[in-house]
Amino acid sequence: MHISDQFIDDLSFERAARVVAPDAAPQEVIFFDIETTGLSPSRSGLYLIGCMFAEENRTQLRQFFADDLEDEKRVLKAFAKLLEDKSNIVHFNGSTFDIPYLKTKYGQHGMSDPFYSKKSCDIYKKLMPLKRILSLGSMKQKKLEELCGIYREDVYTGGELIDVYKNYQKSILMCRAMGRNEENEDTVLMRNTLLLHNSDDIKGMMPVAGLLSVVSFFSGGFDVGEPREEDGGIRIEVEPRNEMPECMFKGRSPLGILSRDENGKLTVKVPLIKDKLRLFMKDFREHYYIPSKDMAVHVSVGEFMNSHDRKKATPATCYVPCEGKFLTIREEDLPEGLPLIKRDYYDKLSFVRLQDISPDVIKAAVIYRMSSSDE
Repeated sequence: MHISDQFIDDLSFERAARVVAPDAAPQEVIFFDIETTGLSPSRSGLYLIGCMFAEENRTQLRQFFADDLEDEKRVLKAFAKLLEDKSNIVHFNGSTFDIPYLKTKYGQHGMSDPFYSKKSCDIYKKLMPLKRILSLGSMKQKKLEELCGIYREDVYTGGELIDVYKNYQKSILMCRAMGRNEENEDTVLMRNTLLLHNSDDIKGMMPVAGLLSVVSFFSGGFDVGEPREEDGGIRIEVEPRNEMPECMFKGRSPLGILSRDENGKLTVKVPLIKDKLRLFMKDFREHYYIPSKDMAVHVSVGEFMNSHDRKKATPATCYVPCEGKFLTIREEDLPEGLPLIKRDYYDKLSFVRLQDISPDVIKAAVIYRMSSSDE
């Protein structure tokens, strides 16, 4: 078994660890990725596990590499040992492949499950809302890395590297058969190629994990200041609860409409709608709809009207006119207790009067402003 160690000097691991496991110390978090010769653990072999973790105030990238199939158990044992003092494991789509594959391998070798009682974070699954938020065509790790401005050194996919590993094994066996202890240049080059792909996968998880702060932001993970009216809208100060990736303030990103001053303070301008809308009432069975007035009235009033001038109200016709200035939000974000104000009952958008503004309303208006920025 070959063990490769690299020390990483930047703070990307610590930032990523705090995003994926905010309740754990960075020293308790480990990122990992595996390389195999196939998808089925019963018909393929494990040849590499790479992981990144904090050790003695430094970030370490460690890779356990199997020179041959007999090293598989040694790789599994070394990785299990490393997991002993880690409480949080982090991976990219590992819930679907890496973890089930490894669990089967540990069972095949009569070893206990090292993932038992560990907290698991699948970056891929947690980032799925980004596909809608950012209108992404692909959620592959390389594409997400490119979104963060990271471009790979290696040009291989995991599948293409299977042949590279098989050729590496042949080279190792040939050296052993000839009684050579030293590795030739081709062998070293092939192993470095395999290690590079895996290390890029691990390193790439750091900026990609940072994108979780964007998902958090669009789920309300930010605080707002007092709004102030400004040229037909309101200016709102926004303070994300997690550090936002720099790439999110560029190009066509929804966060690109945020303004930043010289101190890094973020604000956004949300339009005010001045219109005559409809305020819908829930108790439609207690109302009549009056077509000539285009509004509903309570049955206690409607009873005195000619029966030809009134209709039983329905959820879609039980409304009264509502005129003024409004903030636009999605109906699903309308805080409980506020009246339902819309242009039409079947619209997905709702509106909130200025007098009903609260921090929850402001946050909902900011989220809508972000999500509709490219429309």
